[in-house]
Amino acid sequence: MNWTCITDDSQDMMQLVELSLKALKHVFVAKPHRLPFEQVSYLKKIAGESGVILQLGTGYKFCPVYCYMLTDLSQTAKLIDVRLKLTNSCNFRMELFYTFDFVTSILNASIIKFDLRSWKNADNLLDMLYCRLDCDNGSMVNITAYTVVEGEPKLEINFAYSETVIFADVFKSQIKKQYRSHDASDSIVLDAYCEKTINDCYLKNFYSACNNDSDAVRTIDKQFQNKILSFQCLREQKILHVAPFSYL
Repeated sequence: MNWTCITDDSQDMMQLVELSLKALKHVFVAKPHRLPFEQVSYLKKIAGESGVILQLGTGYKFCPVYCYMLTDLSQTAKLIDVRLKLTNSCNFRMELFYTFDFVTSILNASIIKFDLRSWKNADNLLDMLYCRLDCDNGSMVNITAYTVVEGEPKLEINFAYSETVIFADVFKSQIKKQYRSHDASDSIVLDAYCEKTINDCYLKNFYSACNNDSDAVRTIDKQFQNKILSFQCLREQKILHVAPFSYL
């Protein structure tokens, strides 16, 4: 078997991934939230040197709302508004990465500029942030994220098109379409959000990449681009033009 799936999220995960990559095995990391950005970059470098695939699992892509939004790409959303409510235990950097990857994949676009502002709470921990993204297809994305002490996390996204506005509740798997030319709307309830199903789709993409599917490889490379940008956003916390990206 020339691939390894690592589902462990213990402190030994970094060593397991590194050893597998150096043994020339493709690696799928199901729960990468314990890996700091510097370690992810190092592992990606090893994967490139070894000529193998490294994929990170867990995210919001491949969920029912995501699949629904991909059904019609004949139009490009002009303005996307994201509202993200997190619990205190959430990792802000990882959540921002997931959101970047979710939205830019639906838009089939790359980020060319971002402007981020953040605020900390009384314990000096990141508590709120606002981020504006400009994409190479002309779309603009506004992201507002904040933490709460109690309650369930929420991810709500509004996509404004030339003829319609789509209101999507990702975790509730609900869609509402508002037609701009007349006072009418449609409500759609999709299949339930299931993290296991989503991770299975990431794993399927990983298998395709291991079999030299170029689209799957580009998807993984784009994933790492968004990982890098999410780190830059929280590190720089200012307007930044993004240099053209060459796939890792």
